Amino acid sequence: MTRWLLRRLLDTLATFLLVAVLVFVLMRIAPGDPLDRLSDDRPMAPAEQARLRALFGLDQPLGTQFLQFAGAAVRGDFGASIEYYPTRVTELVASRLGPSLLLGATVLLINLFAGVWLGVLQARRRGSRLDRWLTRLSLAGYAAPSFWLGWMLVSIFAIEWRLLPAAQMTDPMLPPNAGCLAQAADVGAHLILPALTLTIISLAATMRYQRSAMLEVLRLDFVLAARARGLSERRVIWRHAWRNALFPILTLLGLWLPVLVTGAVFVEQVFNWPGLGSLTAGAVMTRDYPVLMATALLVAAAVLLSGVLTDLAHRLLDPRSRDQ
Repeated sequence: MTRWLLRRLLDTLATFLLVAVLVFVLMRIAPGDPLDRLSDDRPMAPAEQARLRALFGLDQPLGTQFLQFAGAAVRGDFGASIEYYPTRVTELVASRLGPSLLLGATVLLINLFAGVWLGVLQARRRGSRLDRWLTRLSLAGYAAPSFWLGWMLVSIFAIEWRLLPAAQMTDPMLPPNAGCLAQAADVGAHLILPALTLTIISLAATMRYQRSAMLEVLRLDFVLAARARGLSERRVIWRHAWRNALFPILTLLGLWLPVLVTGAVFVEQVFNWPGLGSLTAGAVMTRDYPVLMATALLVAAAVLLSGVLTDLAHRLLDPRSRDQ
């Protein structure tokens, strides 16, 4: 196990370094200049442009720029944002990480528990009207574009019925001296619509994976033996069958773990949620290289780490995989 984990971590590190090089090069060779955005408000003299290029290291050869970036990034310094200068990139990312974690964790927990329960329910009632309707509704939500679905929920619940706030994470009119419960309730109310949007478009995958896995396990001999011993159906399903149908969900959970730090770009844009997704979208529009590199590497690290954790969970829970 130790040798496997060490080899897996080395492979992950090599992949991460390759991603860093590719992202850095692709950003630099893509058309456009980050200083064009700064000159939109007022024209800049050539001397001022040269000063800004030297300030952000854009006047150096590509290889020199990467070495300078890599040396600083190893120390946790991604430089200053071009768009929000002189704010440091680490400060921007840190300020947006909390909202993304809140949104991502909420969606992940709802998706996991609701998706698993509904998938098991579909497997138990395979071919029934409930199974068919749950399949149709989940696939309809999966097929809906996230930005369109977000706008529809806003138009219904925020504009038409005025039940929930339409955007932001907090109410700007909330008194600064409001209590903790009032602030938590305010954040929770603003969280409902973006979390509901992401849950609807992601729930179908969890349900289908769990349904297929349960149907396969329910055909196995040990399930028939458990029923023959007179065990209750609830105990057969949750104590015996579901534990053996968990592995596909672990894989799917690993794919969803990066959502904890990335959120969803379109959903955060629609609801003006102050997370990493909206920060990345803004950085793409303004070609803010330092912010883009920081967020891209954070996403890459989350994806690679989730893969390692998923493989480790499989090896710990399934003795058959330890011999591979």
